[in-house]
Amino acid sequence: MDSNRIEEAIKKVKGSAKPRKFKQAIDLIIVLKKKSEKEKINVDLLLHMPHKVNDVKTCAFVGDDIPSDQLNGFSKVIKSTDFKNFDKKSIRKLVRDYDFFFAESSIMPQMAAKFGKNLTNINKMPNPKTNTIINPGMNLQNLAKSMEKAVRVLSKKNLAVSVKVGDVESNDKDIIDNVNTVYEAVKSVLPDGENNISKVYIKTTMGKPVKL
Repeated sequence: MDSNRIEEAIKKVKGSAKPRKFKQAIDLIIVLKKKSEKEKINVDLLLHMPHKVNDVKTCAFVGDDIPSDQLNGFSKVIKSTDFKNFDKKSIRKLVRDYDFFFAESSIMPQMAAKFGKNLTNINKMPNPKTNTIINPGMNLQNLAKSMEKAVRVLSKKNLAVSVKVGDVESNDKDIIDNVNTVYEAVKSVLPDGENNISKVYIKTTMGKPVKL
């Protein structure tokens, strides 16, 4: 996308942002379109952004075989022996409070039985596609650190993706880099590339969208 056009749009949304009691996010919205009724569009990406957009919180489900010092890169660690301590209410809170969940491959059946339904409902279930399955020999410090700039990009039922690319205090150039990263990644997985993109906007949390 044209960086000058993105920069102009950023200045518009920042300039029109009213003071709030919280820091407003800046979101990129990509509206998708089908070329035919039979065409399937399903965007499901884990992207590592050039610039951090969130304070990412990670949770790892593991057995007792991994030394604790290898797990301190995760925000929270839950041992399989502690699964019994979670009831429905605490599970709902857990899946809301953390952004990405990891699971050791050897305990996946137990983890899925206890937490799988709730994690699947909000697209946070550990799986190989998002590199969130812990296998023997992995450097877990690097694995946890790799998620610091990660975002999940999912298409909605109304054929659109909405992704945080910064906030009102972010550097304009950082936002531009993040916008281009998301746009190019989404375009690359669409059946007909850019022809499946209808409109692109950026907006603040409470502001009106500005078309790119």
